[in-house]
Amino acid sequence: MICLRILAVADFHGQPDASNKLLKLLERGYDCLLIIGDITNFGPLSAAEDLLGRVKAVGIPTLAVPGNCDPKQILEVLDKYGVNLHGKRVELDDILFVGFGGSNLTPFSTPFEFQETEIQEELNKLTCASGKKMVLVTHAPPFDTRVDLTASGMHVGSKSIRQFIAEKHPLLSVSGHVHEAKGIDKIGNTLIVNPGQISKGFAAEIEIDNGVRATLLGP
Repeated sequence: MICLRILAVADFHGQPDASNKLLKLLERGYDCLLIIGDITNFGPLSAAEDLLGRVKAVGIPTLAVPGNCDPKQILEVLDKYGVNLHGKRVELDDILFVGFGGSNLTPFSTPFEFQETEIQEELNKLTCASGKKMVLVTHAPPFDTRVDLTASGMHVGSKSIRQFIAEKHPLLSVSGHVHEAKGIDKIGNTLIVNPGQISKGFAAEIEIDNGVRATLLGP
């Protein structure tokens, strides 16, 4: 039976103390770390280098996608540290992790945005008929859920990500992006988790065995 304990974190935005908060959480002991984007705040890449260097020293298996506020060159840093999950699928402990970073279009013209058609096309390339349990890792949340609701009451998530979840039925979908929408929801049988901002000390602890459970962590 698979038994995997995952720490999921998002939205560092280059704040130095966010790395310290992450390292403190990792002392709890996990099998895998998911970094779900906005590592930097429009750069510099050195912020990502510093974070990933510190995580590498811990020795925990790590997978990461960029956020919409990360420059596209961050993919080179993620590749350098062997953690890049953007546009990729990686198998860990018999679970298939599928990742896509950036976000659907925002009003702010941030560096890493995609049309919905692009998100749909790229996610469809990552599917396979393996029959394995799947975890979807995206910076943008699925549309019309508790985890994509802004303070003004608007749903700003990706319709393509929601469609992918409805069609492919991953065990778990983790995302960030909408800071005020940290929480847990479901689409069908898929558990949806937004851990909140690690820059404010928020994260999510997820356990996968014969099912999946998530607990939000915070200061």
